[in-house]
Amino acid sequence: MQIPYATYPVGNSLYPLALDLFAPTVFFFFLGASYRVFRYLVTYQKPFIPYPSSELRQVGSGHKIAALVNTFANSSRVGIKRKPVTTGVGLLFHIALVLIIFLLAQHMVFWAYYIPPYSALFPLAIPESSEDGLLALTTPNHASTTLFVNDIWGPLTVILNGQFLTFFLIIFLGVYLGHKLLAAVEGLSLRAGDWWFFVLLYIDILLGFFATAHIPNNVYWYDNLLGAHILVAEIIIATLPFTRGFHMFEFYLGKVREWYFMVYRRGEK
Repeated sequence: MQIPYATYPVGNSLYPLALDLFAPTVFFFFLGASYRVFRYLVTYQKPFIPYPSSELRQVGSGHKIAALVNTFANSSRVGIKRKPVTTGVGLLFHIALVLIIFLLAQHMVFWAYYIPPYSALFPLAIPESSEDGLLALTTPNHASTTLFVNDIWGPLTVILNGQFLTFFLIIFLGVYLGHKLLAAVEGLSLRAGDWWFFVLLYIDILLGFFATAHIPNNVYWYDNLLGAHILVAEIIIATLPFTRGFHMFEFYLGKVREWYFMVYRRGEK
């Protein structure tokens, strides 16, 4: 498979293979996710309801929204009180990971290729580096001035950029893996799914960084690094329903169910 890119045919590398495998990756993900969600719904333990009833409680919209926010925030509140450093770093890590995956400019182009409506989010794109968020304008009669290209993020691109977020993820994910390795040395049992997800995620972040930084700086290596980056991401996605990473879906599903039973069913007579 040869894909023309400018005057260079992208072929005989991992890049076209990664593109060909994206559709099967999505299929296997939804297959596994359907199984996990079905198993979750079947085995879910409903909260205790003192006075069960077939009728829903009549509550206002404001109460529903406030209760939904509190339901999601309770976990963080408890974590901040018990383990403030671990919880704080964990929250920042999750936010950085979401920003990288869904709002990094290069990734947004990839998502929009397969999901065209996604292009509506292009104004929210964050640049690859802080330098990409700046535009130097020089005129004969005026001194050089600097304006931010991205009107939405503006000066925030100093930290809200792919390079900074990648360094953040590399450092804190490395610390997390080191902590897990130390726990394993001390004899604590760890699930294989934990290692599979986090090790592959760490490798994928490094591959993405090398590709965007053009290390080494030639087209052949760029094709293979980019292809490897996509391939590892596809492996993560395809196996996600059976690894630690799927907690991001189960967490939200569980919180929505908790909100439903606590708001609509609690205290019924």
